[in-house]
Amino acid sequence: PAAPDIEDALSGREREVLALVADGLSNREIAKALFLSEATVKTHLVHAFDKLGVDSRTAAVAAARAAGVID
Repeated sequence: PAAPDIEDALSGREREVLALVADGLSNREIAKALFLSEATVKTHLVHAFDKLGVDSRTAAVAAARAAGVID
């Protein structure tokens, strides 16, 4: 189970975006897959980085995995 604070902090969309980052997709590919603009994808990532206390995609994925938020 995910750490409750992390799971509650991240929105469903932020978790979705992080899961696709973990799958190796670029922001452009994520935008296409979720029918969003690249700017919106970047915004979700910035918010997720802040909530996870990280400053890179790799660190965000690692933190989300460690918290049990993504596989």
